[in-house]
Amino acid sequence: MNQRGSGLFNMLSLVLVGLTGITLICYLVVLVYPTVFFNPFPPGREIGLVSPTPTPTPALPPTYTPTNTPTITPTWPPTPTPTPRATRSPYPFTCEVEYRRPEYDSWSGVAGHIQDLDGNPLPGYHVKTEGAGLSPPAVRAGADSRINTIYGSDAAWEQAYNPGAYQAMGIRVQLFNDHPDPDGSYRAVSDVLTVNLPGYASGSLGYVVCTLNWEDWR
Repeated sequence: MNQRGSGLFNMLSLVLVGLTGITLICYLVVLVYPTVFFNPFPPGREIGLVSPTPTPTPALPPTYTPTNTPTITPTWPPTPTPTPRATRSPYPFTCEVEYRRPEYDSWSGVAGHIQDLDGNPLPGYHVKTEGAGLSPPAVRAGADSRINTIYGSDAAWEQAYNPGAYQAMGIRVQLFNDHPDPDGSYRAVSDVLTVNLPGYASGSLGYVVCTLNWEDWR
């Protein structure tokens, strides 16, 4: 009985030793090859890292870069700006009309005076008028002292076209030189001015002022 028990014990010891050896071998295999099929705790698989997709950044609108504006450097002393001069008239005199009531009585016609740039009277020039079917002789500015007194100028003139009533009509006025040319004719020194009388009292006199506009005129 003791022999049989001893034999059984020895057999179990051998089996235990064999299993221990097998276990050690398995540990060694797992240690060397951890991914072996019988490893109950295989290492985890490497998970590939996914590269993040770049998020597009919205493009900002282009910004305006101001251009440097050159600054004008003032000069000293300042240069005076030349005064623009009026365009030279084709005639040495310019005539303008003002409509008003006659100085006396009730009549229709034209009157006026001749002056220089400073308003000084320039007597002696001839004034030719025509209109309403009439063409009276030219009158000489300043020749009638009574007319000069009425209009307050030593170079005044007057020409009636209807001496007794107010009448609507057109009268052409032009100034001629104060002395004749070598051929005996008088040269025009102003453009033709048309005076349109309206036919009522406050406008029955066309008062014409002819002003010298050439400084070097002689």
